[in-house]
Amino acid sequence: MLRFVLCGLVFSLVIAESCRAQVLVDYVRELHLEDFLAESRVSRPRLSPDGTRIAYYDQGDHESQGNRLTVRDLDAPRGSGYVRADFGEFRILGVSWANDERLLVTLGVPGSVRIYRTDFDVQYTRVLSFSSRTLDDPVILFEGEGRRVERNLFNIQLHEVADILPGQPDYVLMPAYRSQALHLWRVNILTGEADIVERGNNRTARWYTGPDGRAVMRVDVSSRGRRVSVFTRNESGRWRRSATYRTNELSEAAPEFDWAGASDDPGQIYVFASPDETGLTGVYLYDLESGEYIETAGSHDRVDVTGTMIHPRTRRYLGYSYIEDRLQIEFADETIARHYRGIDNFFGGEVSVMPRDYSPSGRMIVEVSGPREPGVYYLYDEQAASIEPLYSSRPRLAPDALADVDIIRYAARDGLDLTGYLTIPEGGATRTTPLVVMPHGGPEMRDVYDFDIFAQYLALNGYAVFQPNFRGSSGYGEAFARAGYRQWGAAMQDDITDGVHHLISRGRADPDRICIMGFSYGGYAALMGGATTPDLYQCVIAGSSVTDLPAFVDYWRSEDNEEALEYWTEAVGDPRTESDRLRAHSPVNLAANFTVPVLLFHGDNDAIVPVEQSRDMARALEDAGVVHHYEEFRGGRHSLSLEGAEVRSILVRSTEFLDRMIGDLRGSGEVFAGEPADDAAEEDEP
Repeated sequence: MLRFVLCGLVFSLVIAESCRAQVLVDYVRELHLEDFLAESRVSRPRLSPDGTRIAYYDQGDHESQGNRLTVRDLDAPRGSGYVRADFGEFRILGVSWANDERLLVTLGVPGSVRIYRTDFDVQYTRVLSFSSRTLDDPVILFEGEGRRVERNLFNIQLHEVADILPGQPDYVLMPAYRSQALHLWRVNILTGEADIVERGNNRTARWYTGPDGRAVMRVDVSSRGRRVSVFTRNESGRWRRSATYRTNELSEAAPEFDWAGASDDPGQIYVFASPDETGLTGVYLYDLESGEYIETAGSHDRVDVTGTMIHPRTRRYLGYSYIEDRLQIEFADETIARHYRGIDNFFGGEVSVMPRDYSPSGRMIVEVSGPREPGVYYLYDEQAASIEPLYSSRPRLAPDALADVDIIRYAARDGLDLTGYLTIPEGGATRTTPLVVMPHGGPEMRDVYDFDIFAQYLALNGYAVFQPNFRGSSGYGEAFARAGYRQWGAAMQDDITDGVHHLISRGRADPDRICIMGFSYGGYAALMGGATTPDLYQCVIAGSSVTDLPAFVDYWRSEDNEEALEYWTEAVGDPRTESDRLRAHSPVNLAANFTVPVLLFHGDNDAIVPVEQSRDMARALEDAGVVHHYEEFRGGRHSLSLEGAEVRSILVRSTEFLDRMIGDLRGSGEVFAGEPADDAAEEDEP
């Protein structure tokens, strides 16, 4: 077992790097595509309340590892102290500790439902309680409710635990439906019996509880899932509507009012909100009686607060997190903060360190990730002042074989300060380095200083990769996000172009070897880059892309989704009154402007950006005589999954395309390689 002793919680970068290298004993420096796609099948480890054991599960193929749950005694001699159980055809979906003696295991159970005289195959999810010492003595939660719960179609997914009730170790709180209303139930983990403790309605989607297990917040969602109403309850039991806001299916933007944690005072809770003129999301102490913010618990002057640290047992608020570039955490408790700073220093202050589990014994599980650290779980022991690596989420990727990332600060043409990330291939980013510009999707999402499978794989193949956070990105406050509204193909596109020119002016890219690549909104931006700045790019790669703005907005109108239509009309524009502007910023109408080859991808089961958007783009390029290739994934959805064939096919096809356009094979006379293997093209959807 490797254990690194932390000398007084103060370390040098040299020591940290040498220690981390020991975790990667058998790696080779040469990496291949399969190394990037090979993810660990082991789940996140969960620490027992007393800190003596961890529980985790792995899902290998059924011929070898099967579906196996493991409990490991952390203090046992090496190679001993393991208790395991195989679950065969029942897929393990989650594991947590109810208390030191009982584990809660979420299982996926094959089944079927009959709707309108037709049977449909489904996967039921159910929570079972097991002895943590022997992994036997199973109890099905809600078993006592029989037909009232089991035969309710709304309870096909019945796995969320709202509160573990530390003061009542034999009980947990879980939301479940009766008829079409989502209630909050108190469930006995030793018998499976359940009783309703709070009643919701047919719009209720989530419950939150205070430190005493009493429900203090309820979230209701409209039938289309786009309008959210948040209700809070004061000490006298009265519910009030505290906030109403929209959601966006393609957005990671922080909600306007959301649960952040319980406080020690049952009359107060912590919430995410942006009540002041900055528009930046922070964490605030909120009074349930008055409905007022009474204290700022966490904020940042440039970016949104993205999360809170909540103790998994006591539900006590511990601190908040934000991402300026990498994840950083501010703990309210100075003792915890001191230990966290020591761990962060141990890793050189260059990675994101996310605490995942705590124990009063002084043990903590942390997940570490960064550009050259694709994700490793460690056990920190406060009393022993040591860190023990548990396992890596991508075990075949060695940090010393991955690429560095530089943080790029630049100003847009109108003076707006922007940030991007440049992944550096071997040999550096110089005036002769080919560059791939890769704007993110959303557009209300953002890139961060962390591991990115696409950027790292392209860097391995010799390309610098630039990921700009243009206006309209999330994470920098509401004003920054709204600065992108009605700027598709305009100021948002200029921000990307300005970032590329910044790199060229600094001698960090070859101006004659640049391509642009993206997915979803990033695919739209890639196509607009090829259409509006054809002299800047030598090729375009676009996946799951919006190509026709009026048709895209009208798609949501045809879906009879008022909330989504309202958002996209505000963010993109209204085809009924702004048709000329939207058509002028639609790549499908600009095909004649393209002077470089285009590679398109799309899944035919995309419910966010309909596949017709790419089909129409391919036809427009064909009519304009533009060299292009369109690849459609049967059953492919909007999001990509490493388990499916899409990512493998996209990486292979894109790298071959880049090699011919701006890489070692440029000038070879062949733009597109041969067809990918049939088995890769026709695997199941993610």
